Amino acid sequence: MAVAIKMGVAALALIGLVSLGNPSTATAQAVAPDAAKKFISEMGDRAVAVGKETNPTQRNNQFTKLMLDGMDFNSLAVATLGKMARTASEPDKKEFTRLFAAYVIDVAVAKLGNTQINRFALGAAKTEPNGDVKVNTAIDRAGDKPIQVDWRVKNVDGKLKVNDMEVEGFSLRTHYTGEFERAGVSTVSGLIGKLKDLNKNSAAMPVVAQAMP
Repeated sequence: MAVAIKMGVAALALIGLVSLGNPSTATAQAVAPDAAKKFISEMGDRAVAVGKETNPTQRNNQFTKLMLDGMDFNSLAVATLGKMARTASEPDKKEFTRLFAAYVIDVAVAKLGNTQINRFALGAAKTEPNGDVKVNTAIDRAGDKPIQVDWRVKNVDGKLKVNDMEVEGFSLRTHYTGEFERAGVSTVSGLIGKLKDLNKNSAAMPVVAQAMP
C-alpha cells in the first residue's frame, strides 16, 4: 500500500473523523479560526475517550460513529469518483458514498483501531483563501513517535466539518481523488460492485447504513 494511504489511514484511525453532508445542496461559509480549533480539540478528546473502551465491538462501533460525526465524507466520495461524479445519478452517488464510508472505516480500524492516543496538542490555525481553516496538531501515540496532522475545517450550513487532512504532508483527499480510475474501474456501477465485494464482511457497514439510509 502506498505511503500516502498509509499515512491517511493512520490519521483516520487515530482521530476518527468522517461526516455526512449533501455536497449538491450544502452552502459553504467562512470559518472562524478559534471555532475550528475548538472543533478539532473536541473531536480529539472524543477519540482519546473511545480508545479507552475495552470491549472491541463497542470500541469499533463508537469509533465508527465518531468518524461519521466529523469529516465531510460526501465531499471526499465525490473527489474519489473524479470525473464520473459529473454523470452519476444521485442514487448511485448515495450508494457509493455509503459503501465508501464503510470501506474507509474498516481499513482504518484494521490498521490502527487499537492505537492509544496519549495527547492531542493543538497548534496554529490559518485561514485559507477559500475560507476554510487549517488547524495544525501534534498527536502523541502510545509506543510510537508523535505525528503531525493538519486538519482543513469548513463550515457547511452552520456545521463544522473536516474537508481534508494532511499527515506529515500527505493529503488524504489528494490520495483518494481518482483512486479507482487509476485502478482501472471506469464506471460508477463498477465502483459500487467493487465496494460491495470489499464490504462483504464489513464490521462498520451496519452502523454506516443506519447513519446513511
